[in-house]
Amino acid sequence: MKRAISVLLILCMVIAGGAALTDKAEASSSETTLRLSFSEVERQVRNGNPAIRNNGITLQNIDEMLGSDDMLSSLRSSQNQLIALQNQTRRVLDQVQASQTSLYPTPLELGVMFALEVDIANLGVSIAQLTAQMEQVYNAPRASRDKTAQQLNNANRQIVWGAESLFMGYHTLSRQLEQTKENLRTLDRNIDILERRLSLGQITARVLQSVKNSRAGLELGIKSMESELGNLMAQMNLLLGRKHDAPLDLGLIPAADRAFLKSIDKERDLRTARRNNHVLNISRIDIDEQSGKQGETARGQEAIANNNYDSEMRAIDQRFESLTKAISDRIALLESAENQLAYLQQGLEETQKRFERGMVSRLVLEQAESEVFLQTLSVSSADAELFNAIRRYQWLVLGLSV
Repeated sequence: MKRAISVLLILCMVIAGGAALTDKAEASSSETTLRLSFSEVERQVRNGNPAIRNNGITLQNIDEMLGSDDMLSSLRSSQNQLIALQNQTRRVLDQVQASQTSLYPTPLELGVMFALEVDIANLGVSIAQLTAQMEQVYNAPRASRDKTAQQLNNANRQIVWGAESLFMGYHTLSRQLEQTKENLRTLDRNIDILERRLSLGQITARVLQSVKNSRAGLELGIKSMESELGNLMAQMNLLLGRKHDAPLDLGLIPAADRAFLKSIDKERDLRTARRNNHVLNISRIDIDEQSGKQGETARGQEAIANNNYDSEMRAIDQRFESLTKAISDRIALLESAENQLAYLQQGLEETQKRFERGMVSRLVLEQAESEVFLQTLSVSSADAELFNAIRRYQWLVLGLSV
């Protein structure tokens, strides 16, 4: 256990994105702008992330692990880093919730919030695991190289998925920012109208001030989201093994493959997911290890390993079904968003013609343009949510619990 824990704590610090870069890594960070496409995220992270490089070294020096005192200190540090990342994810979720334009969130907004809540829950599981490991740190060592390798490889996958999630989360928040800015422009137009109505005595100054207070709230929300976008960019740089303020340009999220479910073999993918899952693999190692031993303690440990195995098998099956359904739901949401966009675009064309004939005011035209713009953002969001669901499915097949 001590050896496996010593290794695992090193990666946890990196998953949180808070591991300090070495002088060598800082010196090698390029000051030129890195233009990063989504397809390049995994390669760049695996090549540049200091923890992934350290994990490779650790496997080569498996017998030279830290002592218990160092281990406990590192475990506590890792736990604090994970808690910090969990808190940051909660702040992003709060930003998304605060930017809602109506009392009831749309299906797309619910999808974004659900994904963030899943990430928060997964971080909570990791934090709980570290707590349990700190309690077990004084127990007799039982970790084998194979189990350590499983843990390290899973941690590497988590780091890559974390970077991909940051990439997608950055664009999600960017769309929320654009939506809020458009809402601000609409509110400004309404304020102009209310000011004219106030001058005519049609409304009270209190009504106008209430709307202006809402405008101030939107401005604060915009500043907060812009600040959070900077934080996300800094976190991405750290995961890439670069200085937090190194210039970085994130490309667009690729268009989602709507035919994805039709092109896969679900039974094959489920078998592959089970074969690649590190919890199942460690449980298999534990079962084999304990089955060859005699005594009550060995039987108890073997029973625990079997329980872990069965529990994870059920969890994988549930996640697999949940993700396949999520993909199907996201396809339907995307198609619905596109149909609504087509409807609004047709309405905008008609409004444009009526405006040119002097039949409607510029305000009506601007409102129609705003509706199309906001719905275009909704379509982009729906496509990105489908892409996210597909990517989660692909990571599940690769053995990662997402």
